[in-house]
Amino acid sequence: MSENKIYLSIVIPSYNSKEWLPVCLDSIKYQVERKDVEVIVVDSSEEDITPFLQENYPFVKTFHLKERAYPGTARTRGIEQAKGEVIAFIDTDCQASEAWVSNIIESQKNGKNVVGGPVANGTPHSFVGISEYLLEFSEMVPAMPEGEVRFIPTCNISFKRAVYDQIGKIEDTIKGSDALFCRKIHLQGEAIYFHKNIAVRHHNRTKLKKVLKNQYEIGFGGAQVRTMEDQVGGVLVKVPALIPLIPIARTFLIAKRFLKHDKGLFLQFWGVYPFIFLGLFEYTRGFWNGLKAIGRK
Repeated sequence: MSENKIYLSIVIPSYNSKEWLPVCLDSIKYQVERKDVEVIVVDSSEEDITPFLQENYPFVKTFHLKERAYPGTARTRGIEQAKGEVIAFIDTDCQASEAWVSNIIESQKNGKNVVGGPVANGTPHSFVGISEYLLEFSEMVPAMPEGEVRFIPTCNISFKRAVYDQIGKIEDTIKGSDALFCRKIHLQGEAIYFHKNIAVRHHNRTKLKKVLKNQYEIGFGGAQVRTMEDQVGGVLVKVPALIPLIPIARTFLIAKRFLKHDKGLFLQFWGVYPFIFLGLFEYTRGFWNGLKAIGRK
């Protein structure tokens, strides 16, 4: 490999994230002190944070968009600027584990074309934060065994550029672009691998109002995603009368995952279930309105 050739490009979408972005960048700062790694922040904040990043994180390449961009657009713009053979995503509200970068590079060089890893709970002392974590990351808990999976969230995934070139840009939905992205990867015949040592810690929302708003948007985006691709849960698009059953179905599926992989999280799930149920209700309401918005109900 040429001394100046970039192997890994880390792309971070940012919107009004000045509070958490430094935490994310500090977690990778010493990991990227190598010539074959670059870090790209695509920011669409109301305040241009380019001067802040240039002063405090000179290793970061910053691209400021004049209008707010959803993560799909921001990530696509970042990839367009990236020079690496491999692209990695992390979110502003995540902290990378100590060897995150080296483990990604090692796994990619060992033939894993699409790889990610666990998402740990960064707000363990907040009941609201715990509830959001359990709602969003039940498929990515640290206790899961390594192996092929159907889905990895875009807050902790890496892939060969050649894979991206095959499937095209990332869809720009309010929520759910990661599900579409993983679906396209599978349609190209690529496997998605879960690596236990490629881990991040996610800082969840700790205000109930913000959690419920986010769950509503996830449900809204989830409905739209299921009309675009043959996703799990597509029957809800075909038979909208089943939508009121979403809280029951998701309660069962999430609890089943925790019971299988982490009984401690299973107990936490029921301990914060009142918050969980409110989140499931808002998800369901968002799903219903998402179908209405595109005329499928």
